[in-house]
Amino acid sequence: MVDLLPFAIRALKTNDVAGAEIAARLILDQAPDDAAALHLLGVIAAKVKAFDSAEDYFQRALGAEPGNSRTAQNRAAARDAPRPRFAEGPCYLVIREWGFGFWSDISHVLGALLLAEATGRIPVTWWGTQSLFSNCSDGDGFQLYFQPLSDVSLQDLPSDFFPPRWNADNLKTTTQAKWQERAGPVYFLNRPERVAVCDFFAALPNVMPWLPPAHPLHGQTVEAAYHYLTSKYLRPRAEIIAACNAFFDKELKGAPFAVAHMRGGDKFLEDENIQAVNQQVLSSLDGVNPQQRILLLTDDTRCLTMARERFGNRIVATDCQRTNSNKGVHHLSMGDPAQTGREAMIDVYLALRAARFTGNGISNVSAMIGVLKDWPPGSCTLLGRSILEDRSFMLYQKKAP
Repeated sequence: MVDLLPFAIRALKTNDVAGAEIAARLILDQAPDDAAALHLLGVIAAKVKAFDSAEDYFQRALGAEPGNSRTAQNRAAARDAPRPRFAEGPCYLVIREWGFGFWSDISHVLGALLLAEATGRIPVTWWGTQSLFSNCSDGDGFQLYFQPLSDVSLQDLPSDFFPPRWNADNLKTTTQAKWQERAGPVYFLNRPERVAVCDFFAALPNVMPWLPPAHPLHGQTVEAAYHYLTSKYLRPRAEIIAACNAFFDKELKGAPFAVAHMRGGDKFLEDENIQAVNQQVLSSLDGVNPQQRILLLTDDTRCLTMARERFGNRIVATDCQRTNSNKGVHHLSMGDPAQTGREAMIDVYLALRAARFTGNGISNVSAMIGVLKDWPPGSCTLLGRSILEDRSFMLYQKKAP
């Protein structure tokens, strides 16, 4: 277990502002009145010129530790600091691919969309060749699955970029430099550049604290933010909805059905509890009306076999690519990457038509199903904490790949 306060202090000294911020917030998640963490967030806010927030954090730190002269001085400095002013004209946030699983990439997009709203920027997506779900054409892979988020294209953008490694000539390329910068959401506050490029994971819980008071999600929950963003921005392409309709009409129409998700493939290497949780998922289905069919979402033939052995022909599954090893489907060399993405979407959007869902909270697939629909109470069960609530602190601890 990392000692969070020393980590945060070291990170800030090396200009890892995002890592320092997340460590401080993790402290406050457990101890909301921790004076040191509050003071550190005040310093971070001042560093990114969020002086109103800085003043608030210093004030809260003084409330927890009255009489601290250094905190009082910093509060006065934040109060008197000139607020940033920017040139008029539209600003943009280019949301690049994160480069991992499909619904992990969508989670990144949603966090970046909230960041765009928090900073007054127009969102523009570009999933390039480093996306595991792009067909490698000279186009935006995101738009293989969803309608555009705005009517702006990369060609429409001005030539003023942040981070400075980006420019008009390399905007479609991807390098491992994102792991050297690890530019989390805090870096994008109060930037004067017209174009900002977000290619490192934008965890939505790390955007929420920086929302301006006038934003409709200010003070709301992370779950509320996901509901707001998915309903506002995620508009599946017509052909994906048509594929969902065709499968539904053939296999599921006419009666309520249940859905379950079992993780497999490379997740057997990543999650030491996966076997136990998969068994919990199967056990939860024992309570489903035996007249109902069960749509099983899984990328692993071994999981599908287990479910069919237990529930027989009640199990329904889409005809998608699956693995029979501990290698993820999106890392297999065969097949069309874009088709893999479409299959991931079809499964999830079919699940939203079910009466009941059970899945693994640390799975992006299951967690996204939980927020893409306003499920009636008790009808959506995530085993464990939702990964969408995670601040992704590990990304600031691990070595670059």
